Amino acid sequence: MSNWQFPEKNYRPINSSKLLSNYTEQLAMKLIENMNYINSNTPIAITSFVNLDDNLQTTNIFGNHLAESFITELQEFGLSVVDYKHTGTVHVTPNGDFSFSRNGREIKGYPHIEYTLTGTLTYTNRGVIVNARIIGAKSKVVVSSAKGFVPSFVVESLYPTRRVDGIALDAIL
Repeated sequence: MSNWQFPEKNYRPINSSKLLSNYTEQLAMKLIENMNYINSNTPIAITSFVNLDDNLQTTNIFGNHLAESFITELQEFGLSVVDYKHTGTVHVTPNGDFSFSRNGREIKGYPHIEYTLTGTLTYTNRGVIVNARIIGAKSKVVVSSAKGFVPSFVVESLYPTRRVDGIALDAIL
């Protein structure tokens, strides 16, 4: 074993059945295990996970997918998840019918939120370190936290792949 080395930093398995939801489920289990003061009637809002940088205001498709996945996981664990981006109406357009918005003026009344699930993302050569926490809205006390790691190949699977003649260019470049 003395000749063992880390795999290539850009390692990507050819086929993987691991999805972001697998890693989110593990984090959700840790949050539930460590949780205090919250029960099935406690309203929890889930926000985008942000890059751990100077302003904590930057997210991306990964941070948004992670938040969306947590909505499902916490609800499956029996917690009351508040989807504050729901407008309360249906907006019909030629492109589709919509009921979500990120425009505060389109959202009718904000629901009562007692706790927020949020977190930070730290990028490494091998993947992303996710620090998740549930925080009291008024007290700002962290009532649960969990840390996990999502490999690069899972993160990259969320982004569109450039293809030419059916060949995934991003996989060979």
